[in-house]
Order: sequence, then structure tokens, then C-alpha cells
Amino acid sequence: MSELAHRQLSDLAEVSGGAIQLLEVENDEKGLTTFTVSLDTSGIVTSESGIRVRARERFEIVVGSSFPYLHPDVYVTHRRWAGTPHVQWGRVLCLYAAPSVEWNPADGMRGLIARLNLWLQRAAAGELDPAGQPLHPPVAYSSYKNGWVVVRPDLGDLVPWAEAEPDSARVRLLYAWCAQYGERIDVLEWLTGQQIYERFVADELPARDDRGTALFVAPLVLISDTLDMEYPGTAEALAAALDTYGYSRDELLRALVNARTINNAVGVALDGDGAVPAMMLLGTPARRLEPGQPLAHITAWHLDDLGEQITDLLQDVSPEHVELTQRVRDLADTWLGLAKIQWMVIHEARSEVTRRRDSGSPAQWLAGRKVLILGCGALGAPIAEHCVRAGAAQLHVVDKGVVTPGILVRQPYDDADIGYNKAERLAQRLARIRRDLTVTSARDNIVTGTLSAPETLLQYDLIIDATADVGVRVGIERAHAATRGQWPPTISALFGHTAQRGIATVSMPGATGSGHDILRRVAIETVTNPPAGWSAIAEDLFPNPPRTDRFFPEPGCSAPTFTGAASEVTSLASALFSAALVAVADANTAPMSAIGCDLAPTASGIRPVPLIWQNDITLTDHTGEYEVRISERALAEMRTEARRGLRVRGTRVETGGMILGSLDEATQTVYIDAATGPSPDSHLSAAYFDHGIEGTQDIVTSIRTATVDRIGFVGMWHTHPHGLAAPSPTDEDGMADIVSPDGTGRRAVMLILGGRGRTWRSWLETGTPPDLYVRVVSRATTTRPETPMALHLISPGAWFPGGYAYPSQRTSDEEEQEAPGGDR
Repeated sequence: MSELAHRQLSDLAEVSGGAIQLLEVENDEKGLTTFTVSLDTSGIVTSESGIRVRARERFEIVVGSSFPYLHPDVYVTHRRWAGTPHVQWGRVLCLYAAPSVEWNPADGMRGLIARLNLWLQRAAAGELDPAGQPLHPPVAYSSYKNGWVVVRPDLGDLVPWAEAEPDSARVRLLYAWCAQYGERIDVLEWLTGQQIYERFVADELPARDDRGTALFVAPLVLISDTLDMEYPGTAEALAAALDTYGYSRDELLRALVNARTINNAVGVALDGDGAVPAMMLLGTPARRLEPGQPLAHITAWHLDDLGEQITDLLQDVSPEHVELTQRVRDLADTWLGLAKIQWMVIHEARSEVTRRRDSGSPAQWLAGRKVLILGCGALGAPIAEHCVRAGAAQLHVVDKGVVTPGILVRQPYDDADIGYNKAERLAQRLARIRRDLTVTSARDNIVTGTLSAPETLLQYDLIIDATADVGVRVGIERAHAATRGQWPPTISALFGHTAQRGIATVSMPGATGSGHDILRRVAIETVTNPPAGWSAIAEDLFPNPPRTDRFFPEPGCSAPTFTGAASEVTSLASALFSAALVAVADANTAPMSAIGCDLAPTASGIRPVPLIWQNDITLTDHTGEYEVRISERALAEMRTEARRGLRVRGTRVETGGMILGSLDEATQTVYIDAATGPSPDSHLSAAYFDHGIEGTQDIVTSIRTATVDRIGFVGMWHTHPHGLAAPSPTDEDGMADIVSPDGTGRRAVMLILGGRGRTWRSWLETGTPPDLYVRVVSRATTTRPETPMALHLISPGAWFPGGYAYPSQRTSDEEEQEAPGGDR
């Protein structure tokens, strides 16, 4: 496309008024076209630290056949700017830091000339490397033919220019403790000479690690001064450059010899198959992430065969053999003069010089955390991989199932895994992603195995239930309730029947409930009037009536599952997990929350709002058998009724009503979701509360219908104003009547709210919970009284009817109790 470039340059020159002059066009046999142009640069201001720009400068613009898809290269015809950042080979100008996003093919040569002009302005002002941006590293012309190095540990204050008086330590020698993986070398640790000696004496310098990986040391020379912008291509030039910075040729050879001596003493293979390479690393100040002290730019030099032989000879030569020593030294000098430096490719993994590509993602919370994943299927396997890539410190995966042929369409296993345990095979695959992480696995029945010792789960920073199994959720709920203060954040997730919609629940440390409890709350809250974005999700995951056309993927398969391809299950699992991590990472998140996700093509486009709940009040019932969870709403409704009773009946008249919720025998939990006031035929007095029956069945039926039988009648509540929260004989008789064979059920909850003086007033005035007594009354342990209490024993003028509209029947005693100072 040189014709297009030629036309564009000619047009620019024609309209520039002489600012752009096209001097020469030359084509070569490789299909490259070189345009020599002269630009008017007289208006560019040069600072003391910038390059010197003349009134006119000449440039060579080299255009290949890929123009305009790729940007041309720009050369200068002199070497006046050699050594300047972003000038390579002394002549090539590096105009684009990220050509894939900075070069716009549509702008063509006009865009190139504009970019060149901007580069000249910045270079003249000395602003090519502004504060806070990485310094341009010196160029080392590396090749994968020479091997590659992954540098993992930070150098930090080990660099000599970190000294308080940098001039006192211009050069420092360290040793890189390395692992060899074929042609790839990983730097695992930086060690001083003293540390090398101490570890050798303590027999802590193995030649191979537990996996059989070869280990060895290589010297690292750190220089406080920046070298030229191009590293030399010969050992002689490098030795001369180092000598000018105070690191002599003898010291260079000695560093190489010391490393070979250490490796030889350790027993590292230096010859034959599997031999580790002889290499040297060089560090200079070049990189930085923030304004301030530069960070080291590291290069690596792979010695050729002759260099390895010479360093071997040098370590074997005794100082007493002066003549032989000199001959070997002369040979080393000759080698330095002839050797070409084989620069290795460097891959930086140091946190001090790199920025993670997931910066700003909620997944960063996982870095350094211990994670337990229950379930390694379509939901758990992608989530497990996300945890590994996010930097989890430990990962343990649990699943009793095996890989079957059918799951290969959407789970990350392969044909060789068929018949093997999912958790084991997943752990093996994930361990290959990061060599610094060992993923452990267990082939456990989660309920009878993993959850049988819940105290061992407290070591984790995050528990993820990806089983979508109600039995596992119930097991977690019971284990969580026993140690909720220490229980780690827990994410539970499940898919809809086509893997296009799903829900993730988040239970934070100290939360009242875990996934089982939270899903119950979601089902109740979304069943009648779903919040924004939740309608389709609720219909999918909580269908009414329940879905009967279940999907059984294989003959004899005992567990129904869902349909969905790999792209669908992976994207849904990722979306749910990412959203859940937002809640987990937020220090101000609610104790319990649920996130809905709708990826269906027919989705409304309204993002489901997160559902959140504060903690319930939790009590152990008087029998010690059940945990009772009283919701904020239920307690607020009871307080509202008590405050109303204070206004219309006086301070000491009891009130009460029905408790609505559910009793979960599997988790031994009573959920109190709502409360009613007294029915119109109730009898309220300072001595007794007798709940009537008028309208109660209608209320219970209505709420059971509205919540698809998730909320119903569970018991009765009443108050003991300014008294003990404890049952009277009359209360006992009343509850026995409820659980009698002709009563409402086999079990019912008795809840009494009381508190003397300030405790009671504080609840009415500020909402501070009063004293509470709760007991689950069972028909098997309660005897119905033979003679019910006769209401006629209470004077008709001493009690009030229930309901919300009735004539005043207060006695003189009640009036006195309402008077100031009447609280006795």
C-alpha cells in the first residue's frame, strides 16, 4: 500500500506551505518503501533535559505492505538522540507505546506526522517519561532461542540505589535462586552470598524440589546507574560498560565462577542431559509504578558453551598455579572479546513492576485467601478456576461424583477424565495454572463427610456451595448456626432450568442465616410482587405450581438437572460469582443478600436489584431443641400493636396475636416472619390475654396462598407489660389448648415479650428489644387442661375486646395506672 502512503504524504506536503517536504522515495526488494521527509521543527522549545531539535529535521518513514493496518517505522538520519528514551538502535523512534490502540489506520500518514510532532515536543521538553509512568527500559535484543526467564520475587530495598547515600553502593551482587522448566527459568528468590552460605551449611539448597524440578543459582548484578538505551550485543562491550560503573572485568568473571561453584557443590547437573544453563542477570534502575524511586529493569544473559567451559576452568584453577591461572584468565579475556551476548526473553511477574490485569475487579478480594468449593460441576468448576486465577492462596474442592461422557459438553473436563473423580481431576488441572499453588481435593459425601466436622471449615476465608443441592444447603445451615460468629463468608448459587437465570446468596460472618435461609427469603419476597428485575427469575426458580417436566440427561440418572451449553453455564456462573464477590468484598454489605442474574435473550433489560436482609433476633427456645429467628418486620409489628395498646388501653393491659412463619424440622429452626394483632373476639386485660378466632383463619389462608405455603401459622405471642417474660399457668393452659388434637397443629410457638420498668419503656420508645421468652410447645409434651379457665372469673369491666374499634371499658384502676407515676 505504498501508493496510498505516497499520495497521502504528497497531499500533506502540498498544503503544508513548506512545513513538510517530501525529498525522496525509495523502494527495495523486500517490498518496503522509504520516504525521506524534512519537517519544520523551528517552533519546538527545547529544555535543559530534552533532546536538541534543529530548525528542520530529516526523517525516514519506512512503509510496508501492511500499511495502513500497521503503522510505519520512523528513523532519523543521525545518532544525536542515541541513548534517549524511546530511541532504539540509536536511530529508530518509538512513537507508540501501544500501537494496537494508539494507531488509527483511518488517519494514515496525517496521523503519523501528528504523532511524530507530538513525540518531538515531548522529547525536547524531556517529558517522554513523565512521573508516575514506567521509565523506558534499555533495549536488549532478546530471543526465545536463548530461553526465557520468569522473574517472580520483588527486589524492594535490595537494590543499591535504595541506600541513603546511593554513591556509597553503586553496585551490588545478589544470587537468583532459580527453577528450570525446560527452556524456561523461573526466579524464585533473591539471596545474598551470606544467605547462600547459611543455607548450604544447613543443607537447605537442594538440587531438585519435591516435584523433581532442577534448582540452581545465577548471579544478579545490580547497578545504580542507567546504562545506554541499548544493551550491548557483545560480552566485551558489556564488560567495558560495567567497568565504567565500578564493576570490573574480574568481578564479572568472579560472579560467574561463584555461581558455578555453588551449583557444583550443591550437586546441580552442569553437564549432559538436564543440565541447568549458565546465565547471568543484570538489573538497572528503569521501571517505576509511582513517582519516586525507580525499580529495577532486569535482563538475563545466557552464556554460550565456551563461556560455560571457561567458568568451569576458572573455578578449578588454584591460585598457586600462577602461570596456569594467567593462561585461563587470558582465555577468558579472549572469550569476552569474541562472545556474542545471548539475551534471554524476560517475563516479569514481580508485583512491584507489574499491574494485575484484574485491577479493580471484585475478584481481587480472593488474592491470598483460603477457599473451599463444594461441588465441581457446571457451577463449581468455572468458579474454582476463577479463584485460582485471582490469586487464591489455597483451594480445596470437594465432590463425590465422577466424570461421565455427557458432562463434557459444558464442564471443563476431557475424555481422559471419564470415570475418574471430578474433584481430583479438577484439582490436577487447576494446579497447572499456577505453579505456586497446590489445589487439594476430596472425594467426599459433603453432608456426611465435609460437614460432619464443621470446626475444620472455620479455617477458610470463603466457602462456596456450588452443589445446588438442598441437602447440602440444609447441612451448611445447621453447621453455620452453631458457629455463626466464626463462620466465614458463604456463597451459595443455583441455576434455573435452562441455565439462563440464576441466584447467588451471600451470608457474611455473624449473619443469622446461610444459603438455605436466604433462598427461603428470596422465594417469599419475589412470589407476589417481585422487586425490579426479579419476575422472570422467580418464575424460573420458584415455579408455582412446581415444574414437572424435569430433565434427566442419562438413563438411570437419579438427579434431574438443567439444560444449557458450556457458553451459557460458564457465563452465568461467572456473572453470579462476580456479583457475589462484590458483596463479600464490601465491608458495609448487609449480613444476608441475594443477587439475581437474567441472561436470557428475552430478559427485560432491567438489572435485578440486590435483595438484602439485616439479622434476625435469634433465641434458643426454652426446650433447647429449636433456634427461633424473629425477623425485624415481625418484631416491629408486635411493637406497633403494643404501642397502640398503650395509647388506648393503658400501660398494663396485655396484648398479643398470631405468629406467622414456618417451622423447619431439618434445621431445627423456627422462622417468625410476621405477626398479627388480636382478633375482634379476643379478651385483653392486665391479668390475662385470650386470643379469639374471628377472622384468624382468613388471615392464615390469605398469607399461605400469597406465599405458596411458605408462611403459615406457627404460634401465638403476647406481652407482659412491665413484667417478667415468663409463662403463667394460664399461658401454659392456653398453649396446650392450641396443640390439642382439635387445635391447630402438633407444635406451636409461645412467644412472650416482657421487661420491667426501663426495659419495657425503652422497647416502646426506641425499639430496643425487650426481654423475650420463647418455647416450642409439642402435643407430645403438653397436656390439655381438663377444665378451661372460666372467663367469667374476670370481671367484664376489667378486660378489653380485641380488634381496632371498640368502646372504652377501662376501669378506675387502669386510669390510675396511666396517670403520671402510675407505673408500679
